[in-house]
Amino acid sequence: MLTIENFSFRYAGSNAFALKNINLNIFEGEFVLVVGNSGSGKTTLLRSINGLIPHFYGGEYTGKIQVCNVNPLKTPPRELSKSVGTVFQDPENQILMSTVEREIAFPLENMGFERMEIWKRVEEILEILGLQEIREKKISTLSGGEKQKVAIGAALAPYPRYLLLDEPTSQLDPNSAEELLSLLERLNDDLGLGIILVEHRMERTMHRADRLIVMDKGKIIGDGEPRLVLSEIDMDSLGVGYPQITRVAKKFQLQYLPLTVKEGRKMLNQLLPKITLKNEITQKAREPLCQLSNVTFRYNSKYVLKGVNLEIHQGEILGLMGRNGAGKTTLAKIIAGVLKPRRGSVKIGGQEIHTLNERERSTLVGMVFQNPNVHFFQDTIYQDILFNLPEERRNNVDGVMKQLGIYHLRNRNYQDLSGGERMLSAVALMAVREPKLLILDEPTRGLSYGFKRILISFLKDYASHNSVLLITHDMETMAHASHRVALLTKGRIEVIGYKRKIMASSLIFSTQLNKVLYGKSSNILVEEDIEGFR
Repeated sequence: MLTIENFSFRYAGSNAFALKNINLNIFEGEFVLVVGNSGSGKTTLLRSINGLIPHFYGGEYTGKIQVCNVNPLKTPPRELSKSVGTVFQDPENQILMSTVEREIAFPLENMGFERMEIWKRVEEILEILGLQEIREKKISTLSGGEKQKVAIGAALAPYPRYLLLDEPTSQLDPNSAEELLSLLERLNDDLGLGIILVEHRMERTMHRADRLIVMDKGKIIGDGEPRLVLSEIDMDSLGVGYPQITRVAKKFQLQYLPLTVKEGRKMLNQLLPKITLKNEITQKAREPLCQLSNVTFRYNSKYVLKGVNLEIHQGEILGLMGRNGAGKTTLAKIIAGVLKPRRGSVKIGGQEIHTLNERERSTLVGMVFQNPNVHFFQDTIYQDILFNLPEERRNNVDGVMKQLGIYHLRNRNYQDLSGGERMLSAVALMAVREPKLLILDEPTRGLSYGFKRILISFLKDYASHNSVLLITHDMETMAHASHRVALLTKGRIEVIGYKRKIMASSLIFSTQLNKVLYGKSSNILVEEDIEGFR
């Protein structure tokens, strides 16, 4: 059993407590979903359970924690891993070995297990997770979903009683995310493994959980059966949000709150008379800002892009979709001038991007990377944003930071911020330079519902006078923000068009609400598409 009594914690150098008077009992075999706005204390809670606090993240704490009769506050994380396994947001941050089976064996070797026991457990983990076929593969060659499975395998090898996961689907395409969450559900059902999952994408996770914990400003403000908690708390006002279909049901005051597409279809007959597509303003034809012609690229002997042709129009947000490993980030880096194509051309504003120097390129294109940490190296966020910023752009800084809701963080170091706050700070850093084309690679990583809404509003405003290339696996954000969408597959742009034409007829690259209404009002992608919905 996991018990937390009156636990509070604040990081060294901080005046505010990240956790405030936490009381929890979580039994083995429970599937617990932890949600909250960015910076609400979710990750800090996981760090307290697995011993990273206070052994790696120092600070002041009061109260007690017991995990399977072990005190993580007094026990080294290495010892605690026998009871608690942890999988972080980015699996590459915790993978140490070169091949799959070596990575799974490593924690057991580190704990001094006998060789026979090590390889017995490795075989069992490979079988449970379906990794037998890739056991000897180099981890560097695996997809994002496969790397997450390997990280889970290494965490499971000591046979812990609890598995902690911090946004494990944030970088996965829809199919990989669904496969990973189904695996967690099976581990919970078949092995009685306690799952404590932090996630912002509730449409994928809410129906799998036995229990929902809602956090706000370091406190637990909701704890119980998910449907009951959702009915009692205004999740939108907290910046946490609901699954799409749940929000629609609450809007129309249905007593039973559906959590899944299947449950949503059952209530459809009650809702259909109230659901009509809002009239849309016809988009005017736009001139191309960015033009890619026959762009080809390879890493060593492996071709990733095979003759990509693409236009990004002036004043639009173009959404780029595709499975993990399809080459979306590579394509973005080529457009940004970070990589040079083997063949083909990239023109922005009529200029060949790879013939320009760095200063000239920066006026045309800027890229926000998947990992926002790479953008920061100064003492404060404000200093990072001002670094090398032309004088004529400096008047924009305060306004952009206020628009993104991070102005109050300006004198903080990036390491003191939550993942969502770092991402919005990275967006601000690049947007104040006002490149004609702003590229964002998985910008919703670490963002709560409230932060996503802020980002979407900002991007729409930015695209009113520039253009945006939005790369994301978050289909709801894609549907809210983009004008057109493109699908990168087999090294080419095989599908491109107006978002409603592409997404409304997709079985995978679409939203929960559209799947519920499939074949009925199938042009509706998001709640705001419904007439009268606010």
